[in-house]
Amino acid sequence: MNTQWTDKIVIVTGGGGGMGQSAAKRFADEGAKTFIFGRTLGSLTATAELSPNIIPVVCDVADPASVAAAVGEVLRHGSPAVLIHTAGINTPDRFMAHEDPAKVASEESWRRVMDVNVLGVVNMIRAVSTPMAENGGGKIVVISSTAGHGFDSFAGVPYTASKWAVHGLLFTARPQLAAYGIVVSEYAPGEAFTPLVEKRPVRPTAEHCDAMIQTGDCAETLFFMASQAHSMSVIQLPIYQPFGGMPPQITAPWLPGLDIGPAKEKS
Repeated sequence: MNTQWTDKIVIVTGGGGGMGQSAAKRFADEGAKTFIFGRTLGSLTATAELSPNIIPVVCDVADPASVAAAVGEVLRHGSPAVLIHTAGINTPDRFMAHEDPAKVASEESWRRVMDVNVLGVVNMIRAVSTPMAENGGGKIVVISSTAGHGFDSFAGVPYTASKWAVHGLLFTARPQLAAYGIVVSEYAPGEAFTPLVEKRPVRPTAEHCDAMIQTGDCAETLFFMASQAHSMSVIQLPIYQPFGGMPPQITAPWLPGLDIGPAKEKS
């Protein structure tokens, strides 16, 4: 287990908020030179102000050229020891079919979710794996989701499809990258109180949000995973959430907004 982080280089994508912000602070507080990636400099400012060890770098993970430029900037300081990939999105339109056309996932939403959630992982792994291998290895920890391991109807079809793709990608890439000394791990949290909650068609109550996994909890898990010598697959759930779904008492507030449940009789 690694206990020495001073001057080690860590990249955290999605560093402007949520899990990425909390994870960046966790590594920076341990002395790591922590580079946070995000689409705009403004979105990274608040995180960068948390520690002098946090360096903001503009990067759109869905754009290979942007990723190459951002990682190139990091490489001027040395090879990254760790990549923590938290960047991901969801959209309000989440259905394949619905009587309300606004709830059907558009082609634009499908493409954007897959570009960011799946190809973003591909772009980042491709960019860091060569310098990591040349430096003797490294750690890659990617956020997937319980939506990629089971069924959460409220997560939506595009998001769920993207997270199943990420799970399969990591499962397959793990032994390939291990041959070059790169340890790949997957973190699959259940309901977590991140900025994605604001994208839901119906916002959970404050009490519900308080019961979710908090971003500080996620940061501790990510830090622990990156500290291990071996690959890890971690599924973390809030105490109320069974694996593979949500209990009725939690999903009940969603029913009016998502029309989940028995079909209503038409008058």
